[in-house]
Amino acid sequence: MSDKPEPLVSIVIPTHNSSSTLAKCLQSIEGQDYPNLEVVIVDSNSQDDTKSIAEHFGATFKTIRGKLLEARYVGLLETRGSLILLLDSDQVLEKSAIRRAVHLIGKYDMLCLEERAYECRNWLQRLFDADRHLVHSLRRCQLDPLEGTLMARFYRRDILCKAFRAIPEKLMPLVVAHDHAILYYEACRISHMVGILPRAVSHIEPTSLIDLWRKNYRYGKSTRDLEKTGYYIELIRRKTRFRKGGFTKKTFSYWIQSSLLLVLKGLAYQAGYRLGEFINPTNYI
Repeated sequence: MSDKPEPLVSIVIPTHNSSSTLAKCLQSIEGQDYPNLEVVIVDSNSQDDTKSIAEHFGATFKTIRGKLLEARYVGLLETRGSLILLLDSDQVLEKSAIRRAVHLIGKYDMLCLEERAYECRNWLQRLFDADRHLVHSLRRCQLDPLEGTLMARFYRRDILCKAFRAIPEKLMPLVVAHDHAILYYEACRISHMVGILPRAVSHIEPTSLIDLWRKNYRYGKSTRDLEKTGYYIELIRRKTRFRKGGFTKKTFSYWIQSSLLLVLKGLAYQAGYRLGEFINPTNYI
């Protein structure tokens, strides 16, 4: 057996009023069968119990006044690991996910994580699960940074640092929507060594149309703000097109459900894109 120590994996989690999901996320990290981990939480002015939950689990907690892309970058600067996982507070890791990711990334520079919906309790969450099932059934054709849907979340540190350095500094405090798309796009300009980790994570999906609307309205507004800078226009254009493909006899049911979900998300997104500068909800991550 090798005495070589396991590499440190740093997990960066942005939060804003995330108390309803953060405990499940951190419990899943605590339950990993991989020993060498650190967790950095970057919070944007939460008014709930987010901080106390983070402290209960022993996570490093840092507060900023910023949005998603900046939060992920600030978190990266606080980490020490050679491998970085960009996680969200509403994601729950499968017990062996990090151990398997560390093993698999020996062949790659970054990994996309196969994702399903967490404990579907209503029709809306089942739509999300069908959509994720459809996306992952297509696999390799979804890895293209412009045309695909999958985006890496587990990176070698040097690749992620180079990707961040390639992003114009003025975008850091602006970007909410497309943060992963921008990072993945820049990372793929550095390396095409991308793998997929199966059965990796479950996503705690919105439970109501109101929650879905708020989230995607915010993404639409953020996209309009990003477009005004003139950066990543082609990336945004391709990412906001209605997704095509995936229609087969085997996937028909998933395709119908996925299409319905995309319409619901798209309506909220377009409302935020067109009305966000006039009707502006509270700014948060």
